[in-house]
Amino acid sequence: MESEITRKRRQKTVIHLKMIAIAAAIVLLFYSGIKILAMLDASGQKLLTAGFAIVWGVSAVAFFYYGANWIVEHLPQKWTARIQPYIFVGPAILILIWALALPTLRTFIYSLKDADAKDWIGLTDLTEKLTSESLIPVFQKMTGGFWVLAVIAILIGIIYLFKVLKRRKQAEMNAETSADNFVSNKGLIWLMIAGTFVLMILIIPTIKAFLDAAKQVNIKDLILLENYRFAFTDPQMLIVFRNNLLWVIVGTFFSVALGLVIAVLADRSRYEKVYKSIIFTPMAISFVGAGVIWKFIYNYKGQGNETGLLNAIIIALGGQPQAWLQIPFWNNIFLIIIMIWLQTGYCMVILSSAIKGISSELLEAARIDGANEFQIFFKIIIPVIQGSITAVTTTVVIFSLKTFDIVRTMTGGQYGTNVIANEFFNQRFLYFNKGRASAIAIVLLIMVVPVMIINLRQFNERKAF
Repeated sequence: MESEITRKRRQKTVIHLKMIAIAAAIVLLFYSGIKILAMLDASGQKLLTAGFAIVWGVSAVAFFYYGANWIVEHLPQKWTARIQPYIFVGPAILILIWALALPTLRTFIYSLKDADAKDWIGLTDLTEKLTSESLIPVFQKMTGGFWVLAVIAILIGIIYLFKVLKRRKQAEMNAETSADNFVSNKGLIWLMIAGTFVLMILIIPTIKAFLDAAKQVNIKDLILLENYRFAFTDPQMLIVFRNNLLWVIVGTFFSVALGLVIAVLADRSRYEKVYKSIIFTPMAISFVGAGVIWKFIYNYKGQGNETGLLNAIIIALGGQPQAWLQIPFWNNIFLIIIMIWLQTGYCMVILSSAIKGISSELLEAARIDGANEFQIFFKIIIPVIQGSITAVTTTVVIFSLKTFDIVRTMTGGQYGTNVIANEFFNQRFLYFNKGRASAIAIVLLIMVVPVMIINLRQFNERKAF
């Protein structure tokens, strides 16, 4: 018996030593790899650095997952069930935080600083405003004895609420009498009365004091938001927002509409695959490549020897060549046509797949009931594939908001064609103004995030995740 206990202790000790060794090996592998990468990068050997990064990165990640999973599987069953999911999800979350959340936070901080992103804009003036006599009533209310009592009361209320909820849960599990439930409800009533008292006596007067203080501070004095004021009031930025709105409305509408029409018509043709292949082909071209192709189409020399395809056609028909990309307002439409040419194929494929999912019996029943093709299209097909249309529309809207390549390749943002992403590029890499560039990037992020949320919710409703 004693030898059996000793054997089990030795086994546990061996397992614990293996856990420590594996954890140490994981840390050592990552640390040494980072150091070697830094040395190779400093030596300027780019090819060797890239090769080592690939080999080390893949092997380190594989060893991490294998080793960490082995450690977790040898923990007590209760802890294995709790920790094991995070072994696989945790690194993905850390990567998202490192590659998305932290850069966003850093960009927001830069947007409150000067062109070099070193000094805060107007921090001294803002401090004077916040410490002025207008805020003294607020500080007095927040530091008074009533606030201390209120905080204590709120903490007691929270503790009591947890006890009430715990008692109610036990009552439901044990099927206690209604008298006990009445006691719980009575406690909640008293808690609501106390909360209302705190709200009326302390919180509302404090908010009112803040509002009274804010009335005495002119928004123009808050120079800390100077970069955002530039983003929303500068005449050139207003043109930028107008152009982006034009891209969103015109580009999205025609991309989705043409994709839907082509999907419906091609679905009824025996040459469906050929038509769809032709329409989808531009999706294989990058935005920069598409810009170069269409630049040859819109090209204008103004010396009679035109090489642009569009001007050549117009001259052949007896017309006069035009500098298409220099005509105000309409040059934006000519650029949007390129995006429509690229995105129509994507919309067609997604919507065609959704249309094929419609039951043929449903369509046949509608025809038997006397519905014509237009009625079937508007009253059956569109409502049934509404989810796919929403998903495609939001995706194209995001493309429209962050469009950059086409404008940069075709006009460089000149002649009234500038967009948000191109203006960010100009402020950051041409004018070297990190503050304004960061503010523009944050504005673009704020515009894109709601559309992404709608898109993700739509995918979730369709059980795409």
